[in-house]
Amino acid sequence: MDFTSPSTHLILDVGDIQPKEEQGIVPPKVHGMEYMSIVYYSREYASPLRGEDISNALVELLAITRWGDLDFLVIDTPPGIGDITLDIIRFIQRVKFLVITTPSKLAFETVRKLVELLSELDVPVLGVIENMKRKPSGFVQKKVEDRGLTFWGKIPFDPKVEGAIGDAGKLLGTDFGKRLKRIVENRIRV
Repeated sequence: MDFTSPSTHLILDVGDIQPKEEQGIVPPKVHGMEYMSIVYYSREYASPLRGEDISNALVELLAITRWGDLDFLVIDTPPGIGDITLDIIRFIQRVKFLVITTPSKLAFETVRKLVELLSELDVPVLGVIENMKRKPSGFVQKKVEDRGLTFWGKIPFDPKVEGAIGDAGKLLGTDFGKRLKRIVENRIRV
């Protein structure tokens, strides 16, 4: 589910496929996945929601979506601690976080604060993935492991990703896609 500043519809080339209304909203299948996005309602326009409006929209979207049997519900959220993150913690039972960061010390500072909050709230963190790595450095891995978290791996920056957006097969064939697949296969057992 893509909620804030949705872009996965472009990455996956969702096209004109739409959810169906049948005693709620039935998400369309995209590349074998049930896919829901706020973009179905906001279209190409910005969704300038804040505070209570964000919470109400998220709750409504979660409440009316009729998911089938799911192995996972992946919710793409913005980095850091904001209304969406706090609402997900509040409303979704047994939620777990997989945190993605870039090698930037500034980006990791946001991650550090998030994982500390999650720890205080007893919300499990599955692990951390370092994305868009350009040069050798163990900074992120060391910081993650020093906090007792699992470092899932690093994904090098891949300039071919931009040209693969909108073509899921091509995206999975990039170095980014191959590395991500290896990380997921090593960590997740369905």
